[in-house]
Amino acid sequence: MDVKLPKPEQITCQAGPDCDLKWKRAYTWVLESSGLKLQTHTDGLIKTVESPKVSRTLVVTITKNPTSQSSIYKIDFIGGCSSMLSCIPSVAESRTSFANFVSAAQ
Repeated sequence: MDVKLPKPEQITCQAGPDCDLKWKRAYTWVLESSGLKLQTHTDGLIKTVESPKVSRTLVVTITKNPTSQSSIYKIDFIGGCSSMLSCIPSVAESRTSFANFVSAAQ
């Protein structure tokens, strides 16, 4: 059963060094935490390969998109797994861990 954690605040960054650092930390988190190989790594998308059909391993897609504010981007975490059971760790736990790790960039 997924633990109900409050959804972390939206991660935003200012174009330039702030976004560069947070995007690098997002990439590091995916490498260290997902347990799956990367399928895509660009300036706006980090995506793991799909997991086997009944796997509870978290599949992660991270996107960086412009907001309505000039030079401000948002970094979004999208997670899930192919199993009918909950992912291990849960999507909520992973999202919180990801947000805390990326937001710690100073």
